[in-house]
Amino acid sequence: MSALSALWRRQSKDTRRGGKARARRRARDHRGIALIMVVSSIAILTAVAVDFSFNADVDLQLATNARDELRAEYLARSAVNVSRLLLRFQRQLDGQSAMLGPLLNGLQGILGGGGAPSTIGGTMGSGGVMGSAGGAGGGLNIRLWDIVPVDCSLFGMLLGAAEPSSEMAAIPEAPAFGEEDLSSGKGAFSKGKLESFGDFSGCFHAEISDEEQKINVNRLNLGALTGSGPMLQALTMFADPRFEFLYEKPDANNVKMTPQEVLIALHDWIDERDSQASLNITGTGDPFPDGFGDENHNYSSRYPHKYRSKNALFDSLDELYQVDGVSDLFMAAFRDRLTVYPDFNRKLNINTNDPLQQIVDIMSVAANPNDPKLRNPAVIQSILQEINLSKMMMPFIGMSASNYAGIIERNGIQVRPEIKTNAANNNFITDKSETFTIKAVGQAGKVEKTVTAVVRYNEGLGKLLYYRIE
Repeated sequence: MSALSALWRRQSKDTRRGGKARARRRARDHRGIALIMVVSSIAILTAVAVDFSFNADVDLQLATNARDELRAEYLARSAVNVSRLLLRFQRQLDGQSAMLGPLLNGLQGILGGGGAPSTIGGTMGSGGVMGSAGGAGGGLNIRLWDIVPVDCSLFGMLLGAAEPSSEMAAIPEAPAFGEEDLSSGKGAFSKGKLESFGDFSGCFHAEISDEEQKINVNRLNLGALTGSGPMLQALTMFADPRFEFLYEKPDANNVKMTPQEVLIALHDWIDERDSQASLNITGTGDPFPDGFGDENHNYSSRYPHKYRSKNALFDSLDELYQVDGVSDLFMAAFRDRLTVYPDFNRKLNINTNDPLQQIVDIMSVAANPNDPKLRNPAVIQSILQEINLSKMMMPFIGMSASNYAGIIERNGIQVRPEIKTNAANNNFITDKSETFTIKAVGQAGKVEKTVTAVVRYNEGLGKLLYYRIE
C-alpha cells in the first residue's frame, strides 16, 4: 500500500511538473501576439491617416484651382470688355479723323515738311511719313489699339490698385508668369511675380488684331461687278509659289486639287447654285461663271460622311474644313490670313505687317495682274521697303489708300483706274476697319484662361460675332 502511495505521489508530482512546463511553453509561444496586434493597428491607422490627408490635399488643390479658374476667366472677360471699350473710342476717333487731317497738314507745314507731288493727286510728305498718315478721305488714321496696351499692369497704375488684404496675404505666393508671348499660345505675360489686381492676385492681357487686313472668304460671292477683286486677292495668296507643296499630294480623303480648284470650291460652298463654277481671271465679267460639273460630286462620293455644300455664307473659320481641298496643311498655311467675320461689303485693309499679305495687297491694286514687274523681286522689295519706311516713325498711324497707291505707281506699276480716281470708295482696298479679333488671357495662380472674341462696330461696345473660352 505504501508502495502504491509513493508511486501515485511520484506520478502526481511529475504531472504537476509537466503542466507547469507546458504552461511556460504556451506563455512563451503567445508572447509576440500583442506586439503584432499593436504594429498592425498602427500600420492600418497610418494608412487611413495618409489616405485621408492625401484626399484632403487633393480636395484643397481642386478648390484652389476652381477658385483660380473662375478668377482667370473673369479677368480674361474683363480684358475683352476693356478692349471693346477701346474700340468704341477708336470708332469715335475714326469719325473725327477728317477734322484731324488739316491739323496734321498744318504741323507738317510748321516743321517745314514740304510736299512732293503725288502721281495720283494731292501731296506726299517728302519723308513719306506725314504724307501717308491720312485716311482715304484725307483724315488722320490713328489706330488706338496699336497705342494703348490692354494690360493689368497699366490699369493697376491708372486705378491705383489696392494693397492685398490680410486674407490675401495669407495665400502662398503665386508662381512666375510663363515666358512665352501671346502669339505662341503658351502664355501672355513677362517674367515676374503675379501682381495684385483689385483685392486678389492675378493679371490679364489682351491683343487686338484687324480682321479686315485678311482675305474675307465670304467676299468670293460678290458677283460680276465687285467680285473680281476678292477673287484675284485670294488666288494671289493661294497660288503663291512658296505654297506649291500644299497641292502636290492628295489629302486624307485622297483629294488632290490645284489652287484654282480650291478657290472654286470655296466659292461653290457659299453660292446659291448647285452647278460647279469655273474661273474667269480676265478681270471683266463674272469671276465665277457657271461650269458644267456638280459642285457636290466629291462630298457625295469620296467622303465617308455624305453631305452637300452649304450654299450660304461661312459662319466660322472652322467651317472651311468641310470644303473640298481644304486640309489641315492648307489651314496651317492660311488660317491666320483668312477671315469670314467682316461684312462681305468691306474691302481689304492695306495696313498689314504680314509680308505675304502685303504682296497680295500690291497685286490687288495693279491694273494689270500679269505685269512682269509684279514678278520682279527687286521691284516688290523696293515697294515693301518704302511702305515699311513710312510706318517706321509712327507705326500706330495707318497709311491712306491714296498714298499706298502712290507708292505702287512710283515703282513703275500702273494702279487700277478706279483706285486712282476714287481712293476712298473703290472696290479693292481701304485703310480703315470695323471688325476686330480680341484675344485675352487671364491668369490667377497656376490657371490660365483664354477668351477669343470677334467684334464689329455698332452703336454700343460692338456686336459680338464670335466668342470662345479656352
